[in-house]
Amino acid sequence: MPAIRYQHNYRSVVLSDENLHLKHPLIPAFLKDGSLVYYPFGGFVRREVLTYEQYVKLTFISAFSPEGEDSAWEDITSHKVLGVFIKGEYFVVLSEGKPIMVQ
Repeated sequence: MPAIRYQHNYRSVVLSDENLHLKHPLIPAFLKDGSLVYYPFGGFVRREVLTYEQYVKLTFISAFSPEGEDSAWEDITSHKVLGVFIKGEYFVVLSEGKPIMVQ
């Protein structure tokens, strides 16, 4: 199960599919018009299954782990992550099991 580490105020929060039932902080994303909008984290989705969803740039994500909290973390603080907005939640878009980095 993949996981991301999100910087929320002064602490890091680990978000994964395994703990979606817990109340998560809202995560921010930049829309195409440049506005920063907060919505809950919905999980992960493979790019191959997407069709006409609204793409966003997720920000303040500091690390990614392909196997959850217990495996090695990859530092991605200098990047924004491609996400999609589906039914009121942000999902991290994965390609070959890794998040897609955007500028």
